[in-house]
Amino acid sequence: MKISLNHISFSYDADAGPADMIIKDFRGSFTAGAFYSVIGPNGSGKTTLLDLISGFLKPLSGAVKIDGTPVFSFSKKALARLISVVSQDHAVNFPFSVKDIVLMGRHPYIPRFSPPSAEDLNRAETVMETCGMRHLQDRKINELSGGERQRCVFARALCQDTPILLLDEAFSNMDIHHTLDMLHLVKNSVKEKNKLVISVFHDLNLASTWSDDILVLKNGEIRAFGNSAAVLTAKTIKEVFEVNSIVEYSRHVQAKQVYYPIH
Repeated sequence: MKISLNHISFSYDADAGPADMIIKDFRGSFTAGAFYSVIGPNGSGKTTLLDLISGFLKPLSGAVKIDGTPVFSFSKKALARLISVVSQDHAVNFPFSVKDIVLMGRHPYIPRFSPPSAEDLNRAETVMETCGMRHLQDRKINELSGGERQRCVFARALCQDTPILLLDEAFSNMDIHHTLDMLHLVKNSVKEKNKLVISVFHDLNLASTWSDDILVLKNGEIRAFGNSAAVLTAKTIKEVFEVNSIVEYSRHVQAKQVYYPIH
């Protein structure tokens, strides 16, 4: 499976000129069996890029395609069987139980007006167990901590079982223990199930440790895109984030790590 973005430009203002685009003439592709990280300063277009890939937003020019088919050619149900999203903004306005929320991931597979099948229920049970949410299945989501809610939404996406998973700061509210657990789950799904994962990170060290390739954005433009070890350099970090850094390979995580001098 392959996602292709061909000359994508986007602005919330339909009359914006080229210089005012949030995403500017983006050209790139993402292929199955790889974990991609997207990094960049605030306002660089990271979330907007994921929204364009998921079909939540429509580009002003260019096309987003999945295996050659434009995203907007898919029905909503068909697209929901291809792409699942975990966002840092996961407001739920009704007091659904954790189990109900996780089961929502099965909606693309359940015929209208039909109850979940035994397979759907088993999938939800398995995912809750895997995500450490089984003991919370009857709790209302508005009774959970921020990190627990984030894991619940994560479990819903895993229950959706799509070949493409988009993560927008999906670990922002989790403690390090659960962050590492979720990252292991995602990385294993890439290796064992040939999934395609694109994750927005603010933590450059997590991006370096877990991803195969890193995409660096600034002002809606690609500043670097390629193998994580090649992309993550002190020069790139200085140009994009305007901070000094030391980038060294760590044998402990078998990846480059970034350090910031205090002077």
